[in-house]
Amino acid sequence: MLSGLLLAAALLLPGWALAANRAPVKTYYRYINDQGVKVINHQIPPEYVQKGYEVVSAHGVVLKIVDPAPTEEEAEAAERERARIEAQREWDEELLRRYSSLRDIEAAKQRKLAQIQTSINILESNISNIKSQIVTQQAKAADSERLGREVPKQILAAISGLEEELRHTREQADERQQLYQETIEKYERDKQRFDIIRPETD
Repeated sequence: MLSGLLLAAALLLPGWALAANRAPVKTYYRYINDQGVKVINHQIPPEYVQKGYEVVSAHGVVLKIVDPAPTEEEAEAAERERARIEAQREWDEELLRRYSSLRDIEAAKQRKLAQIQTSINILESNISNIKSQIVTQQAKAADSERLGREVPKQILAAISGLEEELRHTREQADERQQLYQETIEKYERDKQRFDIIRPETD
């Protein structure tokens, strides 16, 4: 009778109480040493921790797998990929915030191109004007030379200053021309991306 009661009491014990009476599972570390040999030990040398290892039971059952730490190159590649994904997310959010359709993007492109073209036209007009001034100053210098006189320093200085101004203005015009092309490419990329994240149906 007593043994029956003890058996019944044991059956009624919660799972955690039974588990507490069990011996703890002894674990070992399994790793590969510098010779490429798998080693099982109750501890793992620090130099092998970064290379990855397994936690196994006394019977060789794998309880846990710890992957190798990433190399510097892998970590850098992962960071570049994270940055790319973040930049893509920010671009998508900006497109959806600013535009509601592909027509909106095209209209914005045309407005921006018109602004840049206006700037180009002004610079080209300035270039033409500077060239005319240079011709005028060169004619004055030629007149002095025909008369056998030394060209006045102010004329030489004026020509030098105008030539420098012409060079600088041409550089500005070239930069605007490049910006014009880059703007076209930028808005075309925006349109392509927008069509992916919010495709329009005819």
